[in-house]
Amino acid sequence: MPSLTRYGYRNAISGFFEFPTENARRILPASLEPVELHHRTSIFSMTAFDFTESEVGAYGEVVMSVIVVPLVKAGERLPKSAFYPYLVATTTQAARAHAIERWHLPHWMEDVDIRFEPAGRKLGARVAADGAPVAELTICDYSWDPVSHLYQSFMRDGDKSYLAQITMEGEQSEHEEETGRLRLHDHPFNKDLVLSEVYDVPFREIWMRDGAQTFQPLVQLETA
Repeated sequence: MPSLTRYGYRNAISGFFEFPTENARRILPASLEPVELHHRTSIFSMTAFDFTESEVGAYGEVVMSVIVVPLVKAGERLPKSAFYPYLVATTTQAARAHAIERWHLPHWMEDVDIRFEPAGRKLGARVAADGAPVAELTICDYSWDPVSHLYQSFMRDGDKSYLAQITMEGEQSEHEEETGRLRLHDHPFNKDLVLSEVYDVPFREIWMRDGAQTFQPLVQLETA
């Protein structure tokens, strides 16, 4: 395995949405703690990537996550956010096999259709599986700055737990103007969510473009 794994992208959009902590805890393994915005309210995240460069070629990817408390050690860089991706879907079988083998990420096991729809200062991502709509995420831009941010991703595969340190670089627009929208459809893809209890306006919107996502080598965590 290479020391670093790089994925180049054209666009990556993400929204953070309020949803009940009760729902978050049903999704999370007991070893992880959801971040609460306020009492009984945690954070659901949907992220869509338009990857142009990787070991397995170009592909689209959607990641459904719960935001969790990061693993922080003295003297180390503080991550911007920590994610527990409970479901990932890709547009190609090769990308899916790569992510399962290397990162132990849980996947929807069929190819999905992801369409990116630019409209002025907005970018939408429309996801469909089995010919039926799954989700539509729309993010609006604000102001753009070059960034290099550290994130953490926690994975659980059987009785083993893993941590990936991920650097996101590129031009970024991030704001809390509440101009984006999310629509989740009644589909088996969304079975882990109580759809009526996921707020449809993001309190945080992130749009990154023309950049790279770089993974450090995966670390296996000790589990109790």
